[in-house]
Amino acid sequence: MKASVVIPVYNAQDFIAETIESALNQTLNDHEVIVINDGSTDGSEKEILRYEGRIVYISRENRGVSASRNEGALIAKGEYIAFLDQDDLFMPDKLDKMSRFLDQNPDYIMVYSKGGRIDAAGNPLPFKKMPDYSGDIFPKLYMHCYIAPSMVMCRRQSFLDAGMFQGRFSSEGEDYDLFLRISSLAPVGIVREDLVKYRVHMDNTSKSKEQLAPFRMEEVLEQFTPYLLKHYRFGWWLHRSRMAKIYREQARVYLQLGKTQDAARAYRRSIKSYPLRLDVYKDMLFGYKR
Repeated sequence: MKASVVIPVYNAQDFIAETIESALNQTLNDHEVIVINDGSTDGSEKEILRYEGRIVYISRENRGVSASRNEGALIAKGEYIAFLDQDDLFMPDKLDKMSRFLDQNPDYIMVYSKGGRIDAAGNPLPFKKMPDYSGDIFPKLYMHCYIAPSMVMCRRQSFLDAGMFQGRFSSEGEDYDLFLRISSLAPVGIVREDLVKYRVHMDNTSKSKEQLAPFRMEEVLEQFTPYLLKHYRFGWWLHRSRMAKIYREQARVYLQLGKTQDAARAYRRSIKSYPLRLDVYKDMLFGYKR
């Protein structure tokens, strides 16, 4: 079998049918769709069972999105594996074009596509420019987390060899951790077409996730800093610049929470890491007045 699509599901009754349809209705015929119901308590299972016989379905207690993706990958039969989040959509030629890229580029471990954004009702949202690097993308990815799970396809064995998704980061940062790990092993390619639609709605843009993100990013990146410093000539500069931005974001979170002393410490860490970030000084001048 050429490809397997793994869809983790937790309380997605409003979107999951359309998501499964997009995975099934691919121009690539040689593929399977694996749906892991991660202990949903809404009507997700009823929606999923409409596709019984057309999908591989597993229902179990809640263990988190990382465990669901890993479980799907372990039973997958495809040479390549693609992950589709429960509210996103694949374009009909997504699997065909991405599998052909990996067929034609045996040295590449993973490929990702560009994508567009839609709202909860499926209406297009304003275009958001994203990076489109190919090859050794590790330093670019270290500086900016710009790849999402629904954008990628990777060689299944390479995914297993890389250690799969780490449960300790679920469900914030586990994808960034994996993609940094994969990009440190081999080249990563891109298909410069909008082959996925990323749905933006209240559940996946919560304030709590935004507040957690800069702290989780620091935790993820500290694993890869030694590799960056060892293999890239200007790795020290990239690291200091990246951490300055993360500390600035942490300071902004502390201000939102009314923790001004913690915010001040985070701003000082940002300046110490990279004194030339003018946005940090601007934040310090005006951030406390908001």
